[in-house]
Amino acid sequence: MNVTLEQLRTLQAAAESGSFSAAARRLGKAQSVVSTTIANLEIDLGLTLFDRSARLPRLTPEGERILAEARQLLDQSARIESLAGELAAGVEPRLTLAIDDDSHLPWLGPLLEAFAARYPLVELELLFPLLEDLPEMLQSGRAQLGISYEQLHPHPEIAVHTLGRIDMPLVVAPSHPLAKLGTLTRLDLQNQRQMMVTGRRDGVERQRFRLGSQVWWVEGDLGVLELVKRGLGWASLPDFLLEEALARGELVRIEPDFIGNPSLALELLWQRARPLGQAGRWLREALLARWPAPRDQSINS
Repeated sequence: MNVTLEQLRTLQAAAESGSFSAAARRLGKAQSVVSTTIANLEIDLGLTLFDRSARLPRLTPEGERILAEARQLLDQSARIESLAGELAAGVEPRLTLAIDDDSHLPWLGPLLEAFAARYPLVELELLFPLLEDLPEMLQSGRAQLGISYEQLHPHPEIAVHTLGRIDMPLVVAPSHPLAKLGTLTRLDLQNQRQMMVTGRRDGVERQRFRLGSQVWWVEGDLGVLELVKRGLGWASLPDFLLEEALARGELVRIEPDFIGNPSLALELLWQRARPLGQAGRWLREALLARWPAPRDQSINS
């Protein structure tokens, strides 16, 4: 048995067109070619696929079942042809985007939807490394693009473009002792437990904003948010994470007298020495187009 894709395409056309003559017009072939192709397919399979007793041929139950399988094979064949075309045009088969914390996914959602529509066959991998782990992934080639908070010690081999700034208010639960004070001093914060984000190494980045004498280290902003809501400490968190909790009264902002309006730049990073493929370039340009403004632009604008 040697069933070909051409036979399966002819079967599909005949079934969907309602007659062999209509299938011939759809395929641009003579009716005799369509009839012969179907007959040879039936011989190859040892099955009768069409009931020819009426004026127009109708699929037999066996034909219906074979057609269902044929459609899956033809769809897969079309995907392979499309993928081959994309690869030949310079579209990479896989792209890894490293994002500092999965809490950024909500605002990235629309861009990722556009990416999926533009490059449906590209395998996209989303990883969420924190602090020093992210630039290391870019340096090693494990990731091609990164979205990170500004680094204390940028790597010269990594290109950086600022996407905008994110306000990082200090917050506590309403029941927390700091919520009951008026003007807060540095000593007030130092005497209370601080919740801070950490990666999986003891690098300088995680110590950068430490004020508290006691710290709980948490792998991710969402975890920090949950613990702060439970009154276990204070933290500085991205404002886009705080809107609902503040509106529901689960958190309150605190404003120490020695800190202005805390904020961090959000940056797009890529390895200078490793050129991006077509899909990676598209995603990079889409991000840059979304936030082309200077350093003081807010990520929420």
